[in-house]
Amino acid sequence: MLELRLRDVPGPVIGERLGEVEGHCTETGEPPSAAFGDPTDYAREIDAESSPERVSGVWTIAALGAGQVLAMLVGTAAVRNWVSGEPLTYNLVQLGCLAVVAAALLCLPRVLRPLMARPWVLGTALFALVAVVAAAGVGAAAASGTSSATVVPVSPAVIAIGLFVVVLALSWLEYRELTGDSADDLVTSPLAPEPRANRAAQRSGWIALVPALMIPTYYLAVGILSWVFG
Repeated sequence: MLELRLRDVPGPVIGERLGEVEGHCTETGEPPSAAFGDPTDYAREIDAESSPERVSGVWTIAALGAGQVLAMLVGTAAVRNWVSGEPLTYNLVQLGCLAVVAAALLCLPRVLRPLMARPWVLGTALFALVAVVAAAGVGAAAASGTSSATVVPVSPAVIAIGLFVVVLALSWLEYRELTGDSADDLVTSPLAPEPRANRAAQRSGWIALVPALMIPTYYLAVGILSWVFG
């Protein structure tokens, strides 16, 4: 199911095919792998047979998430400068770190599928990438006050508040994307009663609040801590 979701196969199609698998295995007593082969290969076949229309937007969610993270990183840094009364500065190392973070987040939809197939190989590579970004971040922080840093010609207060508003707007768009047509995109059995499907649609709306509010909550928490202890 996860493989099909990553391929943006509509929920009703997933539910119908999983129902066929369950019915066949219940009737014959065969395990799913013996009857239908490797799950990833079977998901690829279903993807090829399904309609080209897609109801979800994995890449849209990735882009909105990347925008939130970048706004949060810059905004929370601006809060610290706002409290200390210093202007916000950036150097090439810091800008390079932001670019690497954005690229890594935008690549996540492409990496998730092979990561599930080869977790140790790609997991090690991703861990190395995180270590490089962390090391670059330490260097950026150390160089932030040097003469190579460029002063941002906007008040840190305006940047901190403005980017928090941007994060909220992107979070709303992410929530709309996650819940858009949710009632028509649920992975449910065609034999499931309608009231059950309606309850599942309501739960999916509440569940979508968790990823949508994660970055704004972290932004607000870091901002408050910086203001209190800055």
